Amino acid sequence: MENKGNAVGLAVVPVIVVTAIWVIVGAIVPLFIKGPNKRLIQTMLVMTAVCCWLFWICAYFCQLNPLIGPEIEAGALRAAVKEWGGKDV
Repeated sequence: MENKGNAVGLAVVPVIVVTAIWVIVGAIVPLFIKGPNKRLIQTMLVMTAVCCWLFWICAYFCQLNPLIGPEIEAGALRAAVKEWGGKDV
């Protein structure tokens, strides 16, 4: 039987890396903005970082543990098994 605890541990690494990237874009880069539209550009960078990170984390977690798995009808399963030379189901 497969150790699922290890797979969950491996799933943490991409979350940490991508979160770090978006923290840099949303929290550190705005500190270096200069010019007449400084506040507007800072706001755009922060909002972009938050929205992109939120979209990514939702998509990542939905793929990590899908609620609905693939389903195959019994007739299609029997046909596939017969065609591939397996035992009758």
